[in-house]
Amino acid sequence: MSVLHKIFIVLCTLLLIHKYFYHSKNLVVRIKDPKFSLLGPFNTTKYVVDDIYDRLIDLKEFSFKINPQPCKNYLAGLLLVVIVSSNPNNYANRMIIRNTWGRSVDAVQVVYLVGESNNKTLSEQIINESAIYGDVVQGAFIDAYKNMTYKHVMGLKWVSHHCPQAKYVLKTDDDVVVNSNALWQFLSRELSPWGAKGLITCQVLEHAPVQREANSKWKVTVEEFPLAFYPTYCAGWAILYSQDVVSRLLKEAQLTPYFWIDDVHITGVIAQKIGVARTPLSSLVLTQIRAGLLKNLGPQYAGQFVFGPPDLSVDKISQLWKAIPE
Repeated sequence: MSVLHKIFIVLCTLLLIHKYFYHSKNLVVRIKDPKFSLLGPFNTTKYVVDDIYDRLIDLKEFSFKINPQPCKNYLAGLLLVVIVSSNPNNYANRMIIRNTWGRSVDAVQVVYLVGESNNKTLSEQIINESAIYGDVVQGAFIDAYKNMTYKHVMGLKWVSHHCPQAKYVLKTDDDVVVNSNALWQFLSRELSPWGAKGLITCQVLEHAPVQREANSKWKVTVEEFPLAFYPTYCAGWAILYSQDVVSRLLKEAQLTPYFWIDDVHITGVIAQKIGVARTPLSSLVLTQIRAGLLKNLGPQYAGQFVFGPPDLSVDKISQLWKAIPE
């Protein structure tokens, strides 16, 4: 009787899961007009990575100079992998993330994406840092402002080849706060612990004009980008992808001429080419004003959020993290 009883319990559990994920009307409760679909426990699709491993766009002899494997122990799956775009010089930023929102927790892995430095001392420091923490992914290209697209696509490549079991991928920068507990709850309860399909969600930017002014940090020539306006794209400091989109973006990026503004190129031009819409997540983005309320008055005045504002100092990251309830 005990065996029959166990079988009955398992069947009931599966029926409840099926009913919840296929009949619930409120799976995505804080995203208006989602452009993606959610997966359930019976979705077993495996994504084929169509990619030349030793090529990165127009770099035909690419390699990972440092290539950790933190996902290898998660054979049954991983909820989230976070790829943090970081400058080799920003050791303090990486450390504050390791000690706050990027602390190691089950079902979530965080790695830091860097390029190479011409500074021998800094290069040695990166090697030492990698040996200690095992979370630095370094690519064979110089870490420079106009090489950010290499870094972004390298992150997509690393995930596709070395962490394909992650259900979701968060690409972010090293000057951002992530409300990690709220993000985990958001992914596993409001979306689906089994992942999604066709997901790119972020702070969406529309009708952004191309900057032609000579003194602009973002100056782009007509030869670099001939159109007057960029396509709809994501602010690059926090972008949430589903695993299927990562492999599709990688494939198309490898075939598309290089453009140095990575968020425009990857989530605008490339996403448009593969036909994946960008879903706005503005309601869960912490603005600078709300960040001030969080720090000075407490979380009840700031509202719920999953991503913090960009361009934060190390001290500000620490202050905001301390204000976030555990």
